[in-house]
Amino acid sequence: MDIFDKTVIKDLSFALKVNSVKNNILANNIANVDTPNYKAKKLEFSEVMKEYFSGGSKLPLMTTNDRHIKGTYNVTDPDSFVRLQNNPSLRNDGNDVNLDYEMSEMAKNGIQYSMFSQIIAGKFTGLKSAIQGR
Repeated sequence: MDIFDKTVIKDLSFALKVNSVKNNILANNIANVDTPNYKAKKLEFSEVMKEYFSGGSKLPLMTTNDRHIKGTYNVTDPDSFVRLQNNPSLRNDGNDVNLDYEMSEMAKNGIQYSMFSQIIAGKFTGLKSAIQGR
């Protein structure tokens, strides 16, 4: 295990970002549980991470001079993976939010976020120990 592996910290940071976006979507669904005709949204964590690890979308780096290095930047935007849940609405007002489902997803997402943040904290603790020589 390489404690100086920056890619692991970068990957875990992206996973935290995805969890944060998903948490906002779930919170929005819960907040709109009584809004007529509101359609619940979702974000599949595994779908976003699969795209991220496959390289994401390639965007060209901006160059302002012919002597600049040409290249691409890998981008995966979690917001572009937000979809409608398409739940069958059991209510007369057209709202399709299932509060029990949203709360269970919120708990699952919170546990996942906590796990990733603890792993990152452990990485930084290891780095701190290596720097201090303990």
